[in-house]
Amino acid sequence: MLKILTLIGARPQFIKAAAISRAIKKSFSDKIEEVIVHSGQHYDTNMSTVFFDELALPKPNYTFELQAQGHSGQTAEILQKLEIVLAKEKPNALLVYGDTNTTLAGALAASKNHISLIHIEAGLRSFNKTMPEEINRIMTDHCSSLLFCPTATAVENLQKEGIAHTNGNCTVDTPKVFACGDIMYDNSIYFSDYSKENILIENDLKKDAYLLFTMHRPSNTDEPKRLKNICKMLMRLADKHQKAIAFPMHPRTKKALLTHLSVEDLEAFVQHSFIKILEPASFTDMIALEKNCELVITDSGGVQKEAYFFEKPCLILRSETEWVEIVEQGAAIVIDANEEKLNSSFDLFQSKSLTFPNLFGDGWSAEFICKKIVEEI
Repeated sequence: MLKILTLIGARPQFIKAAAISRAIKKSFSDKIEEVIVHSGQHYDTNMSTVFFDELALPKPNYTFELQAQGHSGQTAEILQKLEIVLAKEKPNALLVYGDTNTTLAGALAASKNHISLIHIEAGLRSFNKTMPEEINRIMTDHCSSLLFCPTATAVENLQKEGIAHTNGNCTVDTPKVFACGDIMYDNSIYFSDYSKENILIENDLKKDAYLLFTMHRPSNTDEPKRLKNICKMLMRLADKHQKAIAFPMHPRTKKALLTHLSVEDLEAFVQHSFIKILEPASFTDMIALEKNCELVITDSGGVQKEAYFFEKPCLILRSETEWVEIVEQGAAIVIDANEEKLNSSFDLFQSKSLTFPNLFGDGWSAEFICKKIVEEI
């Protein structure tokens, strides 16, 4: 029996972990013992506990209470606490997801303690090292023994950095690299049947008649001038097209709005007749919002993909994206915080017929990943 320690700490990781835990329970319970560690990175009830309940994710065996603020302090504290758990549990491998501070801390802890590292969502690159997530991705991939890539492009990115599938034992010097599809696609398919439209009714949102907006990245929330500009862009877009904009607000964004906007600018935004401020949405509520909107505006990597899964055009509030495939397909456009680009791209999507070929696997990525873990670790 393999003991795998799964490290999670942020909303997207809870969702991804649900797919793996579901696959273990269904098909690999006699081969894999999963120990779940919650790093405490997302501590807000609406960003954490609700997801465990909704996704039927097993309760964590360990939950850290973090005191540190900032990227380096938070990463260091997770690393320190995690090393104690690793010494106690002695797992065969540590499994991490994505590109957060939690991910990086897990990668460093595994490397320093000579434990095999499994990275799900390996090989993604934005090619912008000013993004904390980009450094986290690169470091994690180079510490990993078993790497699971959601797309063929991710495999190619790893090959360019000297990380390629090898024969023989699976180690950090002889890693195994697999294109497995995207487990977020697994979950979107699985939970789509469970999503209800109550959130639309409660917020007076009409099917295909509203825009969905999410924003949480520090590059947007922590720069007052940029934050103010994005808010004004959205208000003017809504006024021009008479479109409601549903905005499930991340705690980081709420804090930033209160901190960085003047009282006048804050009131103008949150009380705007077309801006509908929502509490942070659960995963199934988010699926309902994505399935029924007209278009998505976001800086979230996960929401970009989910927009594609549900065949919705997407405007990306960043200067680049790690999900280049959806941009190349023409289903998403990188607009940064440029109002002219926002308007022209919105108009383009209004007049353009889009296609959404399958880029992210067959919906069975979690089963494939578990099978390879059993074979390779």
